[in-house]
Amino acid sequence: MLKRRSVIAAGLSLAAAPVLARTAAAQGATKGTKPILIFAGDETSEACKVWRTQWEPLFKQAPVFQKVDYRVVFPKTPALLLKPASWPSDLRWVLDAFLMSQVGVEQGAETPRFFLVQNGQITFTAVGNNAWRDVMWPTLLDVTNSQP
Repeated sequence: MLKRRSVIAAGLSLAAAPVLARTAAAQGATKGTKPILIFAGDETSEACKVWRTQWEPLFKQAPVFQKVDYRVVFPKTPALLLKPASWPSDLRWVLDAFLMSQVGVEQGAETPRFFLVQNGQITFTAVGNNAWRDVMWPTLLDVTNSQP
């Protein structure tokens, strides 16, 4: 189990990676655009099955869901998750940036993975259902100024 500190450190190191610096204009983002939450998982992962059956329905019913652009990348296998062809063309830059980051090198296809994108930049990433509950969920509430 990942400790909260390591999850936060992973998110911060990914967010701070210079390779991830994307201008909002380059991604077609404008001021006031909703944050993007990307769920990246695979059909073989038990943890992803838990996310899809338990956590995702709760998330979709929460007020914060209306305040984010929720995107899903969900191929059959973890290996396919790391292939650009599995990602929507407008999100492939996220995969590229992730794979070039220290977090991407160390964690690769660990799932479920969540990316928070704001103003054309990856600002946070977390992996695992516990990281969703303990770190990503509170982060989403904070950036959208929402209540649970």
